[in-house]
Amino acid sequence: MIDWSGALDSALNRLYTYTRARRPSRTLVDPLSAFVESFVSGKNFVEAVGAAATAAEQTKDVDAKAGRSAYVESESLKKEKVADPGAWGVKLILEALVQE
Repeated sequence: MIDWSGALDSALNRLYTYTRARRPSRTLVDPLSAFVESFVSGKNFVEAVGAAATAAEQTKDVDAKAGRSAYVESESLKKEKVADPGAWGVKLILEALVQE
C-alpha cells in the first residue's frame, strides 16, 4: 500500500529545495502546501482539496513574494481581486480529481 501522506510530504519538501516560495507567496505553492499539510495532518482528500481551494482564493489578497506575479504591480492585482494563475491551476486540478 502507498503511504500517500509520506509521499506528498516528501515531494513538497523536495520542491522547497528548488524554490524560495512558501505560503503565503502568491504562487502555486500556496494551495499545494495547504493541500499537503492538510492531508498529512489527517484530513481526508476532500477536506484537503477544500484547504487548497481556500489557499488559492486567498492569493487574491497576497503580495507576491516569488514567481511571475512578483513582476506585476501587486496593488493592481489586489484591487482587481486576481488570483495567482498557478495557484488557481492547482486548485482546478485537485477539484477535478474529487469529481472523478
